[in-house]
Amino acid sequence: MTSRWPSSWLSPSGFAAAIAAAAAAAAGLAGCGSVQAPGSAAAANGSAASSSTASSSADASADASASGPASASASASASPSGSATTMCAASGLRVRLDIAAAGVAAGSYYVPLEFTNTTGQACQLTGYPAVAFTSGVAGQQIGAEAAVDRTVRAATVLLAPGGTAHAWLRVLNTANYPAGKCHPVTAAGLRVVAPGSESAAYVPHPVPACKAVIQGSEILTVRPVQQGQAQRGTA
Repeated sequence: MTSRWPSSWLSPSGFAAAIAAAAAAAAGLAGCGSVQAPGSAAAANGSAASSSTASSSADASADASASGPASASASASASPSGSATTMCAASGLRVRLDIAAAGVAAGSYYVPLEFTNTTGQACQLTGYPAVAFTSGVAGQQIGAEAAVDRTVRAATVLLAPGGTAHAWLRVLNTANYPAGKCHPVTAAGLRVVAPGSESAAYVPHPVPACKAVIQGSEILTVRPVQQGQAQRGTA
């Protein structure tokens, strides 16, 4: 990922300024909660979506109680110890954005979502999270749900207790679109449904977004969950 924007914008403090300069929006990260899951069950299971920064420790808890649309039931597989390993439950995952690993390139910026197992038992994630901009914890979805990027192969990720996985997000600069077509707004954050989950985590992250769904243009794109923490420049 080759940056074409000033390197100072890639620091945890400067990243928010980059977004503000690109689309006139900046705010602090704060709070967390759970809300109804965005999008369809198929997206939460890693199927194709309908369409497609600030502090380095912008944590948002994913212990949610509100459920969204149905998604795949927890499946089991053999763990290295030989015991059954189930899909990670929303209540046992901490979801956040790793702003320190974020970067910019050619009219887009990239930031990884992190999923950390907060339980004492191993669990697994497979496929794509369902991600959408939202106007707040219990707010409405803004624009289209993230499209899935199939250039990276999805694989089962085993999360040991305390283990972390990541999924890269790409966000296009809304300044690239005519205002009359985009209807630009500032999203308050993201709703994120981990693969195989039925509940969404709310991750506060003020960012420019298009209220309108622009056919053929994927403002928000998500890659499949991958093992470990994201390394900057690998999106």
